[in-house]
Amino acid sequence: MFKTDSVLFLALTILIGLGLLVLWSISFQDEPPFLSVKRQIIFLGIGIGLFIFFSALDWRFLNNSSLILFLYFVSISSLVLVLFFGDKSSGSSGWFNFGVFSFQPAEIAKIVLLLVLAKYLSSRHLEIWQFRYLLVSGFFAFIPFGLVALQPDLGGAIIFLAIWLGLVIISGIRIKQVILLIIVFALAGSLAWFFLLEPYQQTRIISFFNPEKDLLGSGYNREQALIAIGSGRIFGKGLGWGSQTQLRFLPLEKTDFIFASLAESLGLIGVSILLICYLVIFERLIMWAGIFSYNFCKLFTVGFTIKLLVETFINIGMNLGLLPIIGIALPFLSLGGSHLLGDFIGLGIINSMILRRP
Repeated sequence: MFKTDSVLFLALTILIGLGLLVLWSISFQDEPPFLSVKRQIIFLGIGIGLFIFFSALDWRFLNNSSLILFLYFVSISSLVLVLFFGDKSSGSSGWFNFGVFSFQPAEIAKIVLLLVLAKYLSSRHLEIWQFRYLLVSGFFAFIPFGLVALQPDLGGAIIFLAIWLGLVIISGIRIKQVILLIIVFALAGSLAWFFLLEPYQQTRIISFFNPEKDLLGSGYNREQALIAIGSGRIFGKGLGWGSQTQLRFLPLEKTDFIFASLAESLGLIGVSILLICYLVIFERLIMWAGIFSYNFCKLFTVGFTIKLLVETFINIGMNLGLLPIIGIALPFLSLGGSHLLGDFIGLGIINSMILRRP
């Protein structure tokens, strides 16, 4: 019996289609033309291949402590190596450059962390309120969090933290522990401000609270994104006709600010379709988390949903000027192969769970 979720994958197909349309419309000036959309199609093809592979693979094969620890060791090793041998881009040394393509190991490390925490918390879900178990789970998350923060990649580090925090809360930690965590994070944030964040990252956060102070400098990206979104109105300016994107006023229009590119081209109608697709994907994933009878499956699916939700929320918040610009891709839309491959691997694992549910 075919048990996969057609509604989930229909919403995903529409979402990916929107992303390709927008990338196509802003790739006329590529050298050669449409290089960006061609690259994205190639990565989508690889991602779909990985999705099919992990869907065909029995998820129980991944629910193995030795294998998960090995994958964790490999992912941590890659995060260490990229600090020394990574290609520096936009102030961050988070990519391995292989000439024809670049690879960001942090994206795969997020999926590995989900496997680690799902395995650990599923076997400790009745005891997670005990401080020692909370500490061990935090240790698994802190290592990749710290290594990614050292790149420095503030956005990526926040995702690791969000995955861990969301899963331990769902696993049953107590209110006083939540309060303690808030205090610890506040102190850690203060230390990070003085010792971890680069000057340009501090400037981005400061400009969020006072964007009018430097509209041609630190506040430029936010201002151009808001202009692009506002100019789209209800129906948009049309694919290929957006002045902010076509005249290159909007920076990072294919990555961090692709939401603004979409809003300018397709207007409120396009944004509404985009948000509906995301809501359907989140709702279906949470529904499956409730259906699965194994805690490992529940926790992995919830953790993956938290990852997508936080990335989507922060990216759109950045575009709307509601959150500081910290460099997070919009899932399944932003140009880039690493996050696409990681997300398709995560979806493939969940689809394996759907296909092989009792």
